[in-house]
Amino acid sequence: MTGQSILDRMEILNQELQLQAGESDVARGLVALNMAQDFFEAAAAKRPNIYGSGSGSITQTANTETSTYPANLLRLDSLWYLDTTVTPNRPAWKLRPRKESGGHLPSSSWVRSLVSNATTGKPYAYWTNGTLIYWDPLPDTTNTVRYYGLVGAADITASGTFTYPDVVSLLLATFAVTILRVGLGDEVADLNALAESTFGDTLDALANFNRDGAVPLTYEYNHQ
Repeated sequence: MTGQSILDRMEILNQELQLQAGESDVARGLVALNMAQDFFEAAAAKRPNIYGSGSGSITQTANTETSTYPANLLRLDSLWYLDTTVTPNRPAWKLRPRKESGGHLPSSSWVRSLVSNATTGKPYAYWTNGTLIYWDPLPDTTNTVRYYGLVGAADITASGTFTYPDVVSLLLATFAVTILRVGLGDEVADLNALAESTFGDTLDALANFNRDGAVPLTYEYNHQ
């Protein structure tokens, strides 16, 4: 499915829109459609186990306690130290998230580096505020860390391929048409509530692909 396919659906929902190639509402329609995708991804980012296949690499710099948080990573699921001595590169161990670092809660201002950064070595823990990632211990050399999580999709274009499943396209078309109807006095909070009610059921379904029933329990006894 392409972006134009979703614009076609928007025309069905509001037949006053002119969304075919070269027509007057195409630019506005794409802006509204990408706003709808942003709302969808914000709702998806609040749920685990959905669209978590996005991955990328972060390069640690020796004797530098932070790295920049990856652009457009909306939900960080895990960080893994990457063994670059083998081909293909393989995740060697999972980094532990710090819940409290440097004597300060994550909601407080960062004052000092992690308490164990008096030593250096390969990373085994981290803390992030969504802008920077703090490493524990302080990197002693250049290392590579792989992240997994929900990475926001590129903006929708008329000719581009739509990233998400077709079942999402009607929801985005409906929400985009609603955005185009927003008035000057309408509250953003109303759109947030509408996004949750619009996308919630579909996101819950997409987050649970395996529904085979309860897992049976196996009892084992060791006799000595």
